[in-house]
Amino acid sequence: MPRRSNLKTLALAIGTASMFVFTTAVFADSAAPELRFQNGHFEPSNVTVPANTSFKVMVTNADPAAIEFESFELHRERVVRPGETITVFVPALAPGSYQFFDDFHHDAPQGTIVSK
Repeated sequence: MPRRSNLKTLALAIGTASMFVFTTAVFADSAAPELRFQNGHFEPSNVTVPANTSFKVMVTNADPAAIEFESFELHRERVVRPGETITVFVPALAPGSYQFFDDFHHDAPQGTIVSK
């Protein structure tokens, strides 16, 4: 019986370790692009990310009104209150251009995430 218990413990340890490696590899913290909504537009308006790699984008709202970071192509929409910074997780993207915008202020210029 003790041998079977040791095998279960080893299997659990391997499974947990592999989940940790997968999680840390999927959304690496190094160089998360930062977008700032200020004076009615996103700065920078264009961001380049590596293709075929999951990433996260930090979005800060420096305006006095709430915004909605939205992208139909990325299937993301998040409300960002004034003074708030949010993290938007994005799966690996094929090479190309992906538009984002503030859905609360349609007169604000759109931005682009370029994957290459």
